[in-house]
Amino acid sequence: MRIIQQLGLILAFGFAGEILARLVPAGMPASVLGLLLMLACLGFRLLKPEHLGETADFLSANMAFFFLPAVALVLNNFDVIQGVVLKLLAICILGTFFTFAVTYGTVRLFQIILKKRT
Repeated sequence: MRIIQQLGLILAFGFAGEILARLVPAGMPASVLGLLLMLACLGFRLLKPEHLGETADFLSANMAFFFLPAVALVLNNFDVIQGVVLKLLAICILGTFFTFAVTYGTVRLFQIILKKRT
């Protein structure tokens, strides 16, 4: 029963993000708004990590399973993207390296800041 409650809570934040996305003309994705709402609730201690723990861990551990329908759809429509496959592959590879570099830089920056504080 606890897992169903946790899943309901996660889905409630997603639904709240959908509502907020329709109300706010900023054009932000509803999923991002839902995650920001959840982050705000966690930050203000209105919600504890234990309220989401088991279900969030399960969803994170099985994330690849949730991408299977999207991959199957791409494979079914391969003829549509066949002419730009190399461009898409280049974007994926460059995007991965860029994400790695930005993440590395952010972690190093925070390490330097935290080291100066102590």
